Amino acid sequence: MKLKKCVITIGGLGTRMLPITKTVSKEMIPIIDVPTIFLQVKEAYLSGFKEIIFVVSKKNIDLIKSFFSIDNSLMKEIQGNKEKVKMMEEVLEIIKNMKFTYVIQKIRGTYGALWSARNYLKNETFGVMYGDDLVISDTPLLKQLIMEYERTNNMVVACRTLKEDELPNFGIVKYKDGNVLDNICYKDSINPSNDIIQGRFILNSDIFKVKNKLVYHSNELQLPTALLHFKDQVRCVVYEGLYFNIGSKLGYLKANIYFGLKRSDMHDELLNFIKEIKKSSSK
Repeated sequence: MKLKKCVITIGGLGTRMLPITKTVSKEMIPIIDVPTIFLQVKEAYLSGFKEIIFVVSKKNIDLIKSFFSIDNSLMKEIQGNKEKVKMMEEVLEIIKNMKFTYVIQKIRGTYGALWSARNYLKNETFGVMYGDDLVISDTPLLKQLIMEYERTNNMVVACRTLKEDELPNFGIVKYKDGNVLDNICYKDSINPSNDIIQGRFILNSDIFKVKNKLVYHSNELQLPTALLHFKDQVRCVVYEGLYFNIGSKLGYLKANIYFGLKRSDMHDELLNFIKEIKKSSSK
């Protein structure tokens, strides 16, 4: 069965990125010249999804709607300027070939965000993306999860392997039977793995049946906790790819440097600048 819908959760206030997020929503802060949210929509598009359901806040909905719509006056203004038209080609391709739906988040937390979109996801399997997680890989991360879903017909979560000293206090994945999710654990002297759940999922509408079994923590409902009610039905994929936490200032900066170095019109000058800065800072 071909998956059509993907939920992207971007309903948070972005307080880790203050003060800019006082007026600009974090998902619209650019990586070079495109908003971060576009790179996630692009991943979903390249993975075969046809519809994006944005779970948003009242604060960011208008700006995101504006970006993912055709601006006829802008296109008329740049008509005939081949360079500027080319800048818009990829954006326009995705806008024209995808449907966008917007839902206001009513309950806090990652499960709360998903719950807000439940009326658009009845009796079907769908993708989920966290707005703070950007992954660069040869095969789009969502596509890697779809491949596992097609193989097993189970729900699927993405996992990332960390070094021992990078592991969080909670959130460490315990497996059974290879890649089946068995538990999510606290950090200990002997950990079941060095893997944590990362913000990409292939889920089905059964996930909405466990809401009343979940416990609020800090007034939030979390998706990984909900997955533990389906332990034998959830597969884990330790993905291949480069991860950026674009909800943090350092992660956002790293992503900009990475994408800048990947661009032929910026690589040499940017690399020379980095070398100069490194040399001057070592004096």
